[in-house]
Order: sequence, then C-alpha cells, then structure tokens
Amino acid sequence: MKTLRKILVLYNKPENINDESDLDTQNSAFEVAKQLTGEGFRCEVMGIGLGEIDKVKKLNADLIFNMVEWTGNNIKQGTQVIKILEQKKLPFTGSGARGFLLSSDKVWMKEEMIKNNIPIPGQKFPMIVKPAYEHCGIGITQTSIVKNENELRIKSEELRKKYNQPVIAEEFIEGRELHVTVLEKNGRPWVLPPAEVIFHKPGTVLSYEMKWNKKSPEYTQAHMEPAKLDKSLELIVERIAKKAYVKLGGRDYPRLDMRVRGDEVYVLEINNNPGVDFNTDAGMGVSARLAGFKTYGELLKHIVENAYLRFASQHDAHFL
Repeated sequence: MKTLRKILVLYNKPENINDESDLDTQNSAFEVAKQLTGEGFRCEVMGIGLGEIDKVKKLNADLIFNMVEWTGNNIKQGTQVIKILEQKKLPFTGSGARGFLLSSDKVWMKEEMIKNNIPIPGQKFPMIVKPAYEHCGIGITQTSIVKNENELRIKSEELRKKYNQPVIAEEFIEGRELHVTVLEKNGRPWVLPPAEVIFHKPGTVLSYEMKWNKKSPEYTQAHMEPAKLDKSLELIVERIAKKAYVKLGGRDYPRLDMRVRGDEVYVLEINNNPGVDFNTDAGMGVSARLAGFKTYGELLKHIVENAYLRFASQHDAHFL
C-alpha cells in the first residue's frame, strides 16, 4: 500500500536577482515546504540551476511539488525537468510537459484555443503586444497597448530586440479582468469562485511593475476582489475554464486570465504552472478563501493529495 509521506519541493534557483518574480519562486518554495510540514508531511526543498537539470534524475520522494518556472528563452530546460519526472514515473504536482510547454508558448497556446473553440480576443485595434514566451507580466507595460499599424510595428520590434523571441498581438479588450483558478478534485476540474482585478484607472493593463515592483507607482494602481458575476456569466466562465483545463493540459492548479466585455468572455491565457499563493493580493488566494479553504496549508494539502491520487489511481493510497 502506497502512502504519501515525503514531499520534495523542487524550484529553479534565481537567475536574475533583480527579477522580483524569480526571487518570489525561491521564497515561495520554502514557504510551501513550511506549510506542508505543518500539515504533517515530511518535506525537503531543492533548488536547481540551468546547468543542474541532471540532478532531477536522482530525485527520490513520494511526490515532487514542482515549482520550476523556467520560461522565456529557457522553455526547453523547464520542459526537460518535467519530461524527466514523467520518465521516472515520479508523482508530481502541476501539468505534464505538454501543458507546461503550451502555456509557456503563447503562439501555440492561441492556436490550441482556436482549435478547441475557446474564445480569444481578435485582431483589431487597439491591440496589446506581448513577448510570446515570457510569464509573470514580463515585457508588459502601460505602453503595450497600440492604436495603429505604425505603433504595432514599433512596439513589436522593440520587444523582439529586447527579449530575443517572437511577439504576439491581439485586441485589447476594454472590460473586467478575471483570474480563474481551477483545482483538481477526485480527478475532475473544480473551478473556484473567480477573483477580479480592480484597476484604479480605466484602460490599464496588469503590467510587470504593477505585479512585482513595490517601489513603482503602478504597484498600488490595482487590487484583487471577489468577482461579482450574475449567474449566467458565472456559468459561462465556469464552462470555459473547465474546457480550457481539459484541452490545454491543465492539472492541479492552473490559472486562467480572462477579460469580460458585456456578456462576452475572452481567455487571454492559461498559466498551467502559476505561483501557488494564499495572499489576498493574488487571485488564487482570493478564490481559495471563497471556496472554503481556511489556511494556506489546507489548500496545499488538497493539491498534493489530489495530485498523488492521480498518480496512485491503480494502487491503494492513503495520507498522513
């Protein structure tokens, strides 16, 4: 009989000490281990650098809590970590290699959304321009919205040179922005009550500065609240979120960013490997509380137990 006792929290070491999102991953890894220890699990934490991926081949635990977030021009390395876990048949949290790669490559992501009839913004002005392989708002500023072909050309070239990768451009949807977290429960997607980004100025985007730089004036220009949706809109959001979870490789705790204009819902992207937060300034934290989780540890326990059940479905499994 298999038992979930030992958890190893795996994360990528910061490559850039000036990148707040990179440092946040490391800090979060130790906090996750602390919380899971408080829930009765034996936890270890391990950070790996870009040249240390072979260390993953030697891992041994009942479950890996995977917090490796290499994207940008390091997508291949992030994907390789998951492929090794899959080859070793080690239970781990989060998406498989396909889901990780899909949500790290916005070009492929949009193609799959179109293929599966998941509504996305169109191709008309005003448009928002983003690097194709980044996450955490990297490359997004208040100047990312362009109004004509000339501005689009200039902004696209600027981002291509700065980040050395393709860019995507799509209609900027002036409307409400929702963060929709989907957990797994008994092998099925469970859509939590959505959180809403409340912008203090109209026409604003959730930029890197707004998310991460506490010294920036933008940092205080938005906050999170529970989304107040009428029943019909709530059902539309839930249906789209479940479909995206299934079709786009979601597992355990993906977050969908959506924009709502009137009764039209558009999916901006799916993040299959988001930060797992319980803070009230994070969409997942707001949604988890609305769903009935009273502590961060309780949320994490739900995640690891359901992830382990998925891997141990052919065997008896129990928990501490």
